[in-house]
Amino acid sequence: MAKETTLQTRQQIIEFKQIGLSISRIAERLGLSPSCVKKFCRRFRDLGQQGLERISRRPKKPPPHQTSERKREAILEIKRLHLKWGAQFIQGELRRRRFKGLPHRRTIERFLHQYPEFPWQTRRARAPLQDARRATRLHQLWEMDFIVDRKINGAKQKYSFLQIRDMASTKSILKYPLPEGRAALSSQEMIPVCRQAFAKEGYLPEAVRSDRGSCFVGAEKYAFPSEFTLCLWGLGIEHELIPAKRPEKNGGVERDQRTFGEHFIDDYQFHSHERLRRDAEDFGAFQNKYVPSRSVRCRGRTAEATAAKLECQARPFKAAQEAKLFSVDRIYAKLAQLRWPRLVNSSGYVSVGHFQYYVGRAFLHQEIEVHFDPQSKELVFCSADKLEIKRWPIRGISYREIVKELNPALN
Repeated sequence: MAKETTLQTRQQIIEFKQIGLSISRIAERLGLSPSCVKKFCRRFRDLGQQGLERISRRPKKPPPHQTSERKREAILEIKRLHLKWGAQFIQGELRRRRFKGLPHRRTIERFLHQYPEFPWQTRRARAPLQDARRATRLHQLWEMDFIVDRKINGAKQKYSFLQIRDMASTKSILKYPLPEGRAALSSQEMIPVCRQAFAKEGYLPEAVRSDRGSCFVGAEKYAFPSEFTLCLWGLGIEHELIPAKRPEKNGGVERDQRTFGEHFIDDYQFHSHERLRRDAEDFGAFQNKYVPSRSVRCRGRTAEATAAKLECQARPFKAAQEAKLFSVDRIYAKLAQLRWPRLVNSSGYVSVGHFQYYVGRAFLHQEIEVHFDPQSKELVFCSADKLEIKRWPIRGISYREIVKELNPALN
């Protein structure tokens, strides 16, 4: 490490030089390096006594990477408007306002820390999501879930939202506010909402992942697949279900729900349901286009920039062609792999899906098993000892029957 010199030492260098000592002798006598002695001899020659004074190395103009006053004012304005916004979202808003040379998120954090009104937030350690089937292609896997009963400033009742997110790109596909006072949708109502997401992206995802809520799988423990699941199967989309009470298996959309709550819902002022719907979608578009993601998949890029670099093998979708894309044979192949235990009621009927099938009064209150025969397109009813009791043609599987009675309020 270089030895710091005092003004007295520098004057001694000049005195020794003037009496004829060599550079090496001066350096040896004063315990300095020859290069240091040369430097002050050169300064004295060029600048005189002023060259021995300490010279500031501060640049006359601020360096190009320093945050300008205009950017600092914009950062403070954004933070005061959205107190829950972190450095990433402030970066995104600066990008949306077309500022050039954006400061790093940690620079923004250090700048805001100078103001007592913005207390320092403890950084949380983030472990990468462990997923046995990590998506690597665009629209390979969509995650969906509900954020339920959130209070919104100015709204008389609480609101719930359905969120759909692409796992590979972290792109927000849909942020859908449910009708006022509703905490969830029925499986039938899920179909037109998902159709909106398909039409918006122009593609059918390869798979959809959800929890086991009744809106996704039906109400019964051993329920026949819901209309929502049947519709996905008919369109060639896998329906993945996470284990019960394991929300971390759907961690991407769960984390997005927290972001949506902190950065949109907590700041939002309610005016009308239609305005809320537009503003929620606008927030999703802003998040996709401008906010850099800290996901291991994005590496600091925005979701849109990440999506542009990903391969896509998903099938194109147009709402007018949905009936042509739908195939009942796909549903038959899935149903053939399932079994449904049922209890015969006091009238000799069992329910499979929304339909009642008669098996006979001889089996009142007995448990039987139902499976599907893809060859004959019939449901097969078997007793506890695996003997066949009845066969009935399956009902409610055609495209028209699955998507019928759509709620126009949800379209």
